[in-house]
Amino acid sequence: MKTGLMRLLGATMLLGPTPAMAQDLVTHAPEVAIGVLRHGANFHPLGSQLTFPTLPPGQVYEGMEEDGTTDVQLVYRTKMLPIRWALKPRLTAKVQVSTAGKTSFASLGAEWRQHAFKGRVYAQVGIGVTIHDGYRYLPNPFLPGLDSAEAWRRYEIYQTRTGFGSRVLFNPNASIGVRIDRRWAVEATWEHFSHRQLFSDVNPGIDNVGIRLVRALGR
Repeated sequence: MKTGLMRLLGATMLLGPTPAMAQDLVTHAPEVAIGVLRHGANFHPLGSQLTFPTLPPGQVYEGMEEDGTTDVQLVYRTKMLPIRWALKPRLTAKVQVSTAGKTSFASLGAEWRQHAFKGRVYAQVGIGVTIHDGYRYLPNPFLPGLDSAEAWRRYEIYQTRTGFGSRVLFNPNASIGVRIDRRWAVEATWEHFSHRQLFSDVNPGIDNVGIRLVRALGR
């Protein structure tokens, strides 16, 4: 009788994880994610959506030159690290590529997550350091002595690209995730890039909002 019960228990464990095992995977497994974000969403989660009056044709607000385009983001997260003094972070690596030929970003950082509703929902905040392939400073199309072709080339850049004032930026970010099952989750996310005028007086910053599909790795 005991032998049969042990065999049944062993088969059950092989067929599927117990709730404790599932929760362990949700909490501790490394993750990969792919996301689609609106590049230059003009949004900040700590305040209401910003609004600006319409400008005359040919004029743009600084920092809004790249707004409204689409980015694809790839993310890798380590498992939750048992570092109590650092509040058990996950280390993260992100690559955010502009599909419209605008600025792309690569970031390294850390994220902290808090679960609710037995792990079905979580809130997450993070901070990272970013480098980008865009402009530090935009070329001035109004310099005296430029020939017409060069002036128009610079003017197109002035209208369509953002000068961030630094090659290195900071990446505060926040997400809310809903778990589909023990391996898959969907996140609504906000990503910000700026340097808080630490490296120059030029610091327009940029906000991105979007959605990510997340998969936990491991068995």
